[in-house]
Amino acid sequence: MKDCEICGSAPATIKASIDRVILQVCQSCSSAGKILEAPLEKKSKISMIAQMIPQIEIEKKTPSSEELVVADFGKIISLARQKTGMKQGELASKMNEKIAVIHAAEQGKRLDLALARKFEKFLGVRLTEIQ
Repeated sequence: MKDCEICGSAPATIKASIDRVILQVCQSCSSAGKILEAPLEKKSKISMIAQMIPQIEIEKKTPSSEELVVADFGKIISLARQKTGMKQGELASKMNEKIAVIHAAEQGKRLDLALARKFEKFLGVRLTEIQ
């Protein structure tokens, strides 16, 4: 059995789509994306049907629609964090990310779609748009 393609420490038993890349991942890393294929022995009919529902919704989107991170994401994140009264280190701890990741995002240097969604969840802001 292969090791997880994200953390490398656990056996990769799940096929998941993370930022539109299909990877073989472990159970804990599978939460970073959408599970495409779980281990056969653990699949039930209900879970198989539940996995098909999001796929149907994706097919309804027009082929030209794409979810993107907004251009001024750094300012939005910084203002939202300051509004909550948290320091970068506190937010990093709550989000289970490194301070450098928070800092880079606030500076507008880098922010992938998965991390943008994570910020949206923790700060209650909108950082993505469909084009």
